[in-house]
Amino acid sequence: MTFGETSPISFAMRLSLVRVFFRVTFLGSGVVSRNWGPTIRGGFGTALRELVCAYPNRPCRECPLNASCPYGYIFETPISASSAVMRRYSEAPHPFIFDPDPDCPVRVHAGSTATHGLVVVGEAVRHLPYLLVALRELGKGGLGGDRVPYRMDRVFTEDGTDVLEYPRQSFFTAVRPTLLEVMPGRSRWGRFRVDLATPTRLMIDGRLSRRPSFFDVIEALARRVFLLSCFHCQGSSEPQWDPFLDVARCVKCLHSDLRWMDAERFSTRQKRRVPLGGVVGSMTCEGDFGLLENLLRAGEYVHVGKNATFGLGKLRVFTGGPS
Repeated sequence: MTFGETSPISFAMRLSLVRVFFRVTFLGSGVVSRNWGPTIRGGFGTALRELVCAYPNRPCRECPLNASCPYGYIFETPISASSAVMRRYSEAPHPFIFDPDPDCPVRVHAGSTATHGLVVVGEAVRHLPYLLVALRELGKGGLGGDRVPYRMDRVFTEDGTDVLEYPRQSFFTAVRPTLLEVMPGRSRWGRFRVDLATPTRLMIDGRLSRRPSFFDVIEALARRVFLLSCFHCQGSSEPQWDPFLDVARCVKCLHSDLRWMDAERFSTRQKRRVPLGGVVGSMTCEGDFGLLENLLRAGEYVHVGKNATFGLGKLRVFTGGPS
């Protein structure tokens, strides 16, 4: 799946991924969370490890099953010390992104429902059944401080195809990954808007930025797509994002209402609250959207910035009329 027509530039950062949605019904009432993404993501890691770990007392990197273990691959992705990328980056990005239901209230009631999204990237797609079972098991223990239990009713793809439905279907239906060829598209000037729908944490010169520019967003997104492609989709180990940055430098930001939003989560591992604040809002821009579209559309799947697996850095793109 390629967005738009492509230019003759002879490179692409390739991403293969699956986006599914899982619908849950709450079996009790209580307070769950103000920030659903971190709450689901935090419990998910524990549930997955309990489900698949054969050596729970060993660190993943010392486990003989690490290369084939779903938890080991997703949370401790094996990487080669000889990799050229390792000269610049010390760890691989996690190959999944949660996209929680934005309409979920802090307090839920028995019988209410929610539908959350999950994107799985590259080689991690083969572990999708384990991830979904872990999410189902997470519901038995409950979410949030009140440990509100839920039942997973249905898992389906973007086009509505059922992957799993309880109790009618007790087996998983294989999902065909979407292939994104992330390269500059055909030149097309005009106005467009980029929304940062959830707190977005961009590191600029080693510090969290409270006023990132459009170029900052594109640079962070291109880097994230490159790393996901390299580590999880057998992509090139040489960064290939300069053409996107060249275009982004020429984009004019007509209006920005970005603002800082405080957020936090409780870390079970660290036994303390961890800040997860970031910028939200929109940027209305004018420039060559066509050359950037493939990258921005990929960002709608994989998000941008730090802590994207929690659902942070959710990016949405809207096009306007030509300038």
